[in-house]
Amino acid sequence: MSSEVESRRTGHRGRRGYSATPSVSPIIIAFLRQRVDRVARRMAIEMARTIPLAEGVREGSAFGSEVLAACREGVGTMLSLWAESRPPSHAELQQLSRMGGRLASTGVPLDAILRAYRVAALVIWQHVIDAVRIHPEIEAQSVLTAVGPLFDYLDAISVAVSTSYLETRERLRREQDRQYDQFFSDVLGGTADLEMVTKAAEGGTVLEFPYRLVVVAADDASAEATIATAWMVVGAHVALYQSSVVALVPGPARIGTLQRLLQVAVGSDLAPWQMAVGPLVATLGEVPAAVRAARDALTVGQILMPEQRVYDTGKLHPYLAWVHDLDGLREFVEGSLGPLLERERTRSLPLRQTLEAVLSNDGLSAAARSLGVHRHTLLYRMERIEDLVGNWNDAEDRLRLELALRASRLLDALAPPESGKQALPRIVAGGRR
Repeated sequence: MSSEVESRRTGHRGRRGYSATPSVSPIIIAFLRQRVDRVARRMAIEMARTIPLAEGVREGSAFGSEVLAACREGVGTMLSLWAESRPPSHAELQQLSRMGGRLASTGVPLDAILRAYRVAALVIWQHVIDAVRIHPEIEAQSVLTAVGPLFDYLDAISVAVSTSYLETRERLRREQDRQYDQFFSDVLGGTADLEMVTKAAEGGTVLEFPYRLVVVAADDASAEATIATAWMVVGAHVALYQSSVVALVPGPARIGTLQRLLQVAVGSDLAPWQMAVGPLVATLGEVPAAVRAARDALTVGQILMPEQRVYDTGKLHPYLAWVHDLDGLREFVEGSLGPLLERERTRSLPLRQTLEAVLSNDGLSAAARSLGVHRHTLLYRMERIEDLVGNWNDAEDRLRLELALRASRLLDALAPPESGKQALPRIVAGGRR
């Protein structure tokens, strides 16, 4: 009995490709072991032709050397498995799958990597044919015997490489998201410098001014994702920033378009969130001030005009300074409405509500109807109000009282009193808490 036949008879029993067929010819194994470097080099060259690598393997680059070493390791492991008639172990597959993770970081598509491994299998098969040509004593059955283990080996490596590739891509995606969020936070906070912007551009985050600042009253990651997806078509940069969603929207984009995109994204007839439209910024240095202005406008709009969906920073500009000068605002309110507020607290009379109705309606009869009271009741209240705060019919006094009423509402929301009547809920710039 020849050594060839004996080798096939004593082959180990294992899985498909190893258990149901005889062992691979020792002559084929010895032939390939003598040519491991040649086989690995040819594999590396053919894989480089299949995979769009950033660096070639022929020029002796670091990455090329890494690919060549991986090919040499793969061939060596395969020959050991053939010799022992066994499948690859988990540890061996983990070792061989490292290249999948490495290629994932280069952005190479997974299908290109898997095609390259099939090409590598063909290179090995070509060398098996060369062994048969040089050694005619190899039986034909021995050649066919190598087919099963070869493609089993390829299948096992493909699964391991795919797993490593996908795990690496997911890890890279999370890291890129973290870096993007940090970069955007630095841009909005004014700590991003031009070098940081340049690095971000290299990673695919390009800022092309001018932008319009838009702040949306949404404060969770799911809202951020929805808004980012909806506004992606107009080229907006979106991030969750200090309890609100802030977006850099390209200047030509219309606010109505942004609202419609949100409606489509959430399947609603109305835009689901209130938003403040900030100023147009032409440089990176203008961004932080524009963000603050838009966030302040959102705060003021939610307090003074809660029924509206969009607030324009330009139209609310006179009120924005109040948000940052609560002491001065309190002095103005006390000076204009102090006696009225005190009487309202002690007598439980809706004097502010009455004054607001009179100032915002056309005539006392309309004001009485809006309050749901008799006209005589309204006249009685207005006499008390006039005694407390002066003539409300004078143009200057009327304007002063209108502003003081708005200022008192802001104070109730931004700096509620420690005791007394329950005030409006505390609102911070950019959203509710």
